[in-house]
Amino acid sequence: MGDERKPGHIRLEAVRNVGIVAHIDAGKTTLTERILYACGAIRTMGEVQDGTTVSDYLPEERERGISITAAAVSCKWNDLRINVVDTPGHIDFSAEVERSLCVMDGIVVVVCAVKGVQAQSETVWRRASHYGLPAIAFLNKMDREGARAEEVVSQLRERFRLEPVPVQYAVYDGEKFLGTVDLLEGKTSVPKSASLRAMESEGFRQARENLVEHLAEFDDSILQDFLDGREPEVDAMRKALHRGTVERKILPVLFGSSLHNQGVTEVLDAIGAYLPAPCERRKEASGNRMLVFKGMDLGDGRGHLAFVRVLGGMVSPGQSLWNLRDGAAYTVREVLRVQACDLRAIPEAHCGDIVALSGDWGMKIRTGDVLADADAPLERNRMEFPQPVVSLTIEAESAEDAARLGRALKEACREDPTLRARPLLGSQAWTISGLGELHLQIVRDRLRTEKSLRTRAGQPRVEYRQTVTRHARRKHCFERNLPNGLHLEAEVELDVTPLPRGEGLRLEAAPQVRALPPVLRKAVLQGILNVVNAEASGFPLTDARVAVLHATAQAGEADEAALLSAARDAAEELLSDAEVLELEPVMRLEVNAPQETLGGIIADLNARRGNVLKVESQPLGLTRIDALVPLAELFGYASSLRSLSAGRGEVVAEPAQYQVRATH
Repeated sequence: MGDERKPGHIRLEAVRNVGIVAHIDAGKTTLTERILYACGAIRTMGEVQDGTTVSDYLPEERERGISITAAAVSCKWNDLRINVVDTPGHIDFSAEVERSLCVMDGIVVVVCAVKGVQAQSETVWRRASHYGLPAIAFLNKMDREGARAEEVVSQLRERFRLEPVPVQYAVYDGEKFLGTVDLLEGKTSVPKSASLRAMESEGFRQARENLVEHLAEFDDSILQDFLDGREPEVDAMRKALHRGTVERKILPVLFGSSLHNQGVTEVLDAIGAYLPAPCERRKEASGNRMLVFKGMDLGDGRGHLAFVRVLGGMVSPGQSLWNLRDGAAYTVREVLRVQACDLRAIPEAHCGDIVALSGDWGMKIRTGDVLADADAPLERNRMEFPQPVVSLTIEAESAEDAARLGRALKEACREDPTLRARPLLGSQAWTISGLGELHLQIVRDRLRTEKSLRTRAGQPRVEYRQTVTRHARRKHCFERNLPNGLHLEAEVELDVTPLPRGEGLRLEAAPQVRALPPVLRKAVLQGILNVVNAEASGFPLTDARVAVLHATAQAGEADEAALLSAARDAAEELLSDAEVLELEPVMRLEVNAPQETLGGIIADLNARRGNVLKVESQPLGLTRIDALVPLAELFGYASSLRSLSAGRGEVVAEPAQYQVRATH
């Protein structure tokens, strides 16, 4: 992987933390593999279809040919240290994308030049915008039949709402893609004769003029040169491109084919030239400070690893760090440079680094925790994860494995913030909930391969929610005389207000309640959560604000139990007064199928209570359909689509919203 940085010689300006993001099958993992090869980090290039790539290291990834976890790799390009995170493209694994974006300084959006901007690309772009991440776009698969660079660039403008600016000119020999010519200084990857013809063409002149016109907004000297008809200085253009990219006012666009290693070194150059260094994105935190963006046990004997972004200072083996969430102190055993599942111990890591840490924390560290000096102030990014929409019942095939199953599921939930697991009362079975059928199947597969646990499962079912239709307030007084003469007495007053759809659940407490001892506050909260999370019956509450207005107890040693009971009873009565309404998850579907099968597919979507939003013509006689369809109508849809489209249809679904559940 090259020489590690030496203490005292850290240059933040020479570090790039970059996420590779895209829709499934757009070529993210192949591009990551080519980047590692170009940087000399690997000697031979693996292939996704052969299961030999560095970043797809889980057996399930290599078997299915898809990325399931975000894999971090590190390499050197010229004088740069580039930390790359290859993220999954399937919506079922969006938690991996979210926590990767949280620690990135920029992204490379890989877009298929044939299929254009697809559903997951838009979803990831929205999350990247949430974090204000600068980006460059790589139009991949330019060598494929049906590639349509100009149309896809227009899609980027329309769907990303950012001005795409090609920095290269694509060169063809008839229908064959040869490579590109750089619009700034004429560097080319094609034969000299072809590049000369390209640079003399009207298309090249217009592309160059378009680039200069956009860059004039960021540099007065370029503007003056443009108005006077002079050629701007290359360095001035490069600096203007960097500024416009970092400020998220333009999106540099490059072209190539990662499969055939076309355009990969140009992407590396663009990462260094246009995307920001850590010091440009965020101010270095005072003291030693690390943000945990992922926890995982790779099964190599090191235990539960904390994958961190160093926000300030440094970290080295033997160092003591405090978890600012719970105040616990831990000792770092190793600092590890990450190459997917291959880890190399290094003497220390500094601000801007992305590394893994092993330590004495066991399973106690979570995604979003901050490890820092004892006196560090609490500041952290808030990661937002989608809620589960599908669930199933699971149990171990043998009684001997039943206890191990519970432990394994709890560990899986700690690693994956979008996974939920709860035991079924009166049995050894569990209910697991996630973002889709594939998500839950991968959980079962990993239990089998990593924990040697074989399970049987029921049919998947929809995770419904409930909300309230009106404001309500309820005070509940709980009293009980116990046989030992102890008198329990507590009073809790709650208030609930409907929120707009998609706002989720908010729990608030009045100052008097926040002033209670922690054990009593926890009892009140637990009593409410037992009801709103539907741990006994019904569906979890969403799109509502529940406020604890008042809470008192007069039971001495039994205050905790009395408050929990009073809060639980008050919550049940509150929801009854507020008129509960059931909601069902609705999925956004992107269907690609032959034009001649369009009528049957739309009729089938309508029969599934779908709402067709858009129909677009695609290359090679295909059509793209965007629709909203209730999840309850989609079990088995992929098989139905294959029948309706003569085996040529493809579908991608992602959670979109909740709507009032239809009654039959």
